[in-house]
Amino acid sequence: MLEVLVRNRGKLVGREELLKEVWGPAYATETHYLRVYLAQLRRKLEDDPSNPKHLLTESGMGYRFEV
Repeated sequence: MLEVLVRNRGKLVGREELLKEVWGPAYATETHYLRVYLAQLRRKLEDDPSNPKHLLTESGMGYRFEV
């Protein structure tokens, strides 16, 4: 998941696109996977996971990685 976001740095990656690329087409609607794994990544990578500066959520749309 992190690799996909970093590869698309600065661009919005849609939830469905991210799910398909990481877990495969059968998981395209399993958005809870994204919330769980993104929270884990934020805890590991962000100085303040509750106020992320790099792993950003675009509500209802997807996620974006910023440097």
